[in-house]
Amino acid sequence: MTKNQTQPEQNQPGVKEPEAKELSPAEALVEMKDILQRTQANFENYRKQTERRVEEMQQFILQNMMLKILPLVDNFTLSLKHTSSPEEFLQGMELIYAQLLALLESNGVKAMETEKQKFDPYFHEALIKVDSELPENTILEEFQRGFMIHGKVLRHAKVKISSGKKPVEENKENKTTEEKIKNNINGGK
Repeated sequence: MTKNQTQPEQNQPGVKEPEAKELSPAEALVEMKDILQRTQANFENYRKQTERRVEEMQQFILQNMMLKILPLVDNFTLSLKHTSSPEEFLQGMELIYAQLLALLESNGVKAMETEKQKFDPYFHEALIKVDSELPENTILEEFQRGFMIHGKVLRHAKVKISSGKKPVEENKENKTTEEKIKNNINGGK
């Protein structure tokens, strides 16, 4: 090589070549086991830390909701202390009920409208099915109000639904049976 030609980088002064350490299979296994144990410990610490954060968030959310409910408790207390007539008591309960519904709505919870609606098993739970003049699967009565939260079902509405009109043949059979019973009661007249 001439003076003007540069030497390869590895031979330049100040640049150190990384040393490759040859490990025996037993040493490599011990090192891998050590890395695995540290990784497991790190993951376990991460999992515990995440669980603590979730628990803290749940407690914060619960605390926040309870702070919103406390004014309702105060209003119940005032209403129970200072009502002198049933009308005042009823008016106080209606105001508290409206306040409670407003609290629910401010947190994304809305009541379902069910009366005279079409039965939908995604939103409703049918407890009773009865004959009626309304079309089949029409909701006749609501036993327990259903609620949605942010567009998803929080609690299904418990309802009574229509099985539709009775078939005409059934009505005729029931009338003839009723007539026979009446005739027997009246002495066969």
